[in-house]
Amino acid sequence: MFDPSKVRKERTEWRDLELSKRHRKWGFNCPAVDIDFLMVEYYYGKPVALIDYKRFTGSKNNTHPKSYEAISILADNSHIPFFVVYYYDNPWSFRLEPINNIAKKIFEENKKRLDKCLTEREYVEFLYWLRGHQLSQEEKRILEGLNNTLPKPCKGNRDVL
Repeated sequence: MFDPSKVRKERTEWRDLELSKRHRKWGFNCPAVDIDFLMVEYYYGKPVALIDYKRFTGSKNNTHPKSYEAISILADNSHIPFFVVYYYDNPWSFRLEPINNIAKKIFEENKKRLDKCLTEREYVEFLYWLRGHQLSQEEKRILEGLNNTLPKPCKGNRDVL
């Protein structure tokens, strides 16, 4: 028999609450993931990464739930990395968490530049790198205009965010 107390309750109340409530009535063994801000990074129509953006609130989420396992399978089947990226918006900065093995390999091979808080400029440079894109002069000017400082939580300890 279905026990609705074992289905995760709606936590944020900002998405389509009625559909969310309705789906929970369908039972524990009919799970789904509500993807809040999953982005497909692509280049000339070809996907290069799946990135689940999460606003940094002082702690990291569990990056091993079944929902991430399902998204990892999508990324694996597409032969692309899947990252959770925590962002801080004052000033803009980012912290990557590799989820699937493809992302973990990229992360390990580039650990010196990725295993830290990244400024907005560093992060966008990484996104261009993922695409294998040679920067134009205009793109270099765009990068120069992006934030290149870290927020206070990262200063002195680039691993905080």
